[in-house]
Amino acid sequence: MSAASSQKGKRMAAKEKLEAILNVALRVPSIMLLDVLYRWDVSSFFQQIQRSSLHNNPLFQYKYLALNMHYVGYILSVVLLTLPRQHLVQLYLYFLTALLLYAGHQISRDYVRSELESGYEGPMYLEPLSMNRFMTALVGQLVVCTLCSCVMKTKQIWLFSAHMLPLLARLCLVPLETIVVINKFAMIFTGLEVLYFLASNLLVPYNLAKSAYRELVQVVEVYGLLALGMSLWNQLVVPVLFMVFWLVLFALQIYSYFSTRDQPASRERLLFLFLTRSFARICSCCDF
Repeated sequence: MSAASSQKGKRMAAKEKLEAILNVALRVPSIMLLDVLYRWDVSSFFQQIQRSSLHNNPLFQYKYLALNMHYVGYILSVVLLTLPRQHLVQLYLYFLTALLLYAGHQISRDYVRSELESGYEGPMYLEPLSMNRFMTALVGQLVVCTLCSCVMKTKQIWLFSAHMLPLLARLCLVPLETIVVINKFAMIFTGLEVLYFLASNLLVPYNLAKSAYRELVQVVEVYGLLALGMSLWNQLVVPVLFMVFWLVLFALQIYSYFSTRDQPASRERLLFLFLTRSFARICSCCDF
């Protein structure tokens, strides 16, 4: 009993450590996005376009839309920063699924393009190169479908297999021109699936914000604003979060410096770099 309880305690401790790491790591991108939005002056950007010869650029016509999206980006970043960990993990899983679906369609598009370039429409087993292209694309598509079903925790793998239709059509000796149409249909079908998913979860942010507002009001009424601030401070792990953010900025500055140099720097030069360029740049980024 003691050995079993100790093993259970170790597993619980490991789970808590993993949750703490995820709680910090998944919130760092939102702070980095806030930093980028803070340092990007949209008004100056469009003023430079207006003064230059690019004032007829179609981008200038969407000036006010870009300004509004700039503020929307602030709101979304703050929402992502304050989301509960379980909802944040779910959001990242949805984003990963979208990336996997995009990768699947890229594989399908590259396969169709290679088949059009070869011009061979006969049976694949008679042409080794065609068979090799087919098997490579098939393995990639199966990996994408499996990963999508695992990420979304569903056994309905057919929901993520629309991009395999061009491969199935090629296996049935469908003409190459028709395969191009089938590939476009697969892309449209996947897009409709994504739109349906978004529409079915349209009220989820509203319900989440509503429940969060009720909890905040209850905490403020019972314990006051100070307790609410301390609770958010502990939940977001603010000191550790900003430390990780600072370290990421520091690593990016070092990488940017060495990627633009042709000759290696001496140790004294590296120390001087650490104390001037990197730290000064990071402190200016964290000034908001």
